[in-house]
Amino acid sequence: MKRMFTQAVATSALIMAAGTPTLAQGSAYGDTRLQAYLGVMELDNQTGELQVNVDGGSAGDPVDIDFANLLYLGIDGETPMNKPNSGFEWGVNAGVSFGWEGGDTEFAGRVNEGGGTVAFQIDNDMLVIEGHLGPYLRTHIGERVDFYLGAGPAIIYAEVDVDGENGEEATPSSITTPNGTLILGDSSDSDVVVGLYARAGLEFDMGGGRSWGLGMKYLGGEMDFNDTVGEFDLEGLSVMLTYSAWY
Repeated sequence: MKRMFTQAVATSALIMAAGTPTLAQGSAYGDTRLQAYLGVMELDNQTGELQVNVDGGSAGDPVDIDFANLLYLGIDGETPMNKPNSGFEWGVNAGVSFGWEGGDTEFAGRVNEGGGTVAFQIDNDMLVIEGHLGPYLRTHIGERVDFYLGAGPAIIYAEVDVDGENGEEATPSSITTPNGTLILGDSSDSDVVVGLYARAGLEFDMGGGRSWGLGMKYLGGEMDFNDTVGEFDLEGLSVMLTYSAWY
């Protein structure tokens, strides 16, 4: 996680530094404050329910889902409903984000077969894309520091691709056990749900309508991967480096 976060911060700094001269030449304030962010999302480990066909067994066995940390990036827009950049600002927040990690998300569990127990573990690629819309509040702390927060509904798309034994996609995804073959139905599965988001952070004024900051974001929704691990609550908390400017 430390190495991923370091890479995210370095990449974000290069992108933002490249855009700074152009922004400085423009108008200090516009109609919308755009915030770009880059960081790491940590998903809470969950328990699902295996959707399988097993010789001597049945579907419904619990599955531990151990999520890897996702590289996380996105953009938010804040459109104020009162005077922009006033002491207390409120308005509408909309945005999209993207998180991805390959090969480190694990499904693990134990399946009863003919009186015995078989342990299994499968690596997966995880993709999360979401769009959100809700209200936000922003206030000044002193002359050069802003605190903001926002929350509302989010449309969340998540996809998992199951890897075979050699890191290649299996079709169908399966595990051979001493008493039979455990089938995961498809080699990939996805779901789209309506969930919730919440964001908060501090930003430091750089002048010219630009600011840098650190933020946190929560994302949650109940997913259903009905060809792999069934229903579970997808919940993640992100730590992000942010850059904002008026447009």
